[in-house]
Amino acid sequence: MINSFLIHKIELVTNNLSHNRPGTPLMVSNTFLDAVEQGDFNQVTQLLESGADANACDEHQRSAAYKAAKKGHLAILKLLAAEGADLNIIDNRGTNALYWAAINGHLDVASFLIENGCKADVVDDRGWTIMDHVDSSGNKKMHALLEKHQHVQGV
Repeated sequence: MINSFLIHKIELVTNNLSHNRPGTPLMVSNTFLDAVEQGDFNQVTQLLESGADANACDEHQRSAAYKAAKKGHLAILKLLAAEGADLNIIDNRGTNALYWAAINGHLDVASFLIENGCKADVVDDRGWTIMDHVDSSGNKKMHALLEKHQHVQGV
């Protein structure tokens, strides 16, 4: 029963493509993105195995990786990366997965993203960098991680 329900949901997702923009990943129904955001590893795995796009985005261009990083779901983020997710997709506010992992204090997630090439030099629609947000929150460990990455990258 559950598998047929998931298959039906996947069919709805793939038949409900909307908000397509040239050069951007297809945006799909929220079923897959909701599972990512809720941290439901089993459902995310099943949906990916059934054809869900690891680069799925919502109407604001917030990717699955963005949602996993923002909530601190490292296992799901690793799964998405293994499925070929682009960790550098920029949303409509100029932010990416690393931006939200850092702001929300998810040090392990931020480390993973940095190790896997996620860009730390993004600037949001208000002109704030990741480091600006981290410094305003007083998160010294996150600051040190980002500073080390910037030094290694020559930023």
